[in-house]
Amino acid sequence: MVFDEFYVKSLVVTHKDFPRRGYHLRDFTPLLADPKAVHMVLDTLAQRYLDTGVTHVAVLPGKGYLVASMLAYQLNVPIILFQDLGEVPGEVMRERAHGAGGDRTLELAKNTFTEASRVLLIDDVLASGGTLLAASALIRRQQGQIHEVATLIDLPDAGGRQRLADADLATFTLLAYSD
Repeated sequence: MVFDEFYVKSLVVTHKDFPRRGYHLRDFTPLLADPKAVHMVLDTLAQRYLDTGVTHVAVLPGKGYLVASMLAYQLNVPIILFQDLGEVPGEVMRERAHGAGGDRTLELAKNTFTEASRVLLIDDVLASGGTLLAASALIRRQQGQIHEVATLIDLPDAGGRQRLADADLATFTLLAYSD
């Protein structure tokens, strides 16, 4: 199915000054309720990553879990869920993230990735890039290779894309919004 950016963007709702003054939340939840839009998003992502050698889809906590799980299924690769502090049992690795929404600590089970791992790292929104940088640090500490970072929404004014580029992370986004 051909990706219709205008159609998909029409389903994303902007909530101004939420959750705090000066911030505009881009809510793509209505997109998930539209099967046509979900097909467009997943078909676009699947075509981009099919036959690229990606061995894992890793996703940050949040609404990106839904899209990432469907994509991992389509690519026939495992999905790896990053979690917030205290949510992963057993031996874990932690990395502090400094993001647009505040500071948080990400966790990942030890020995999740190896040198042979080629990881597609997914998040719902790219703002400052802090959580994606923390997740990429955890992947790299386990010797995994990051194929690309993919997000549904990019907020270029927040500077995240440049921060990821500075960290040598290729980035793909479906939709971009300037404030």
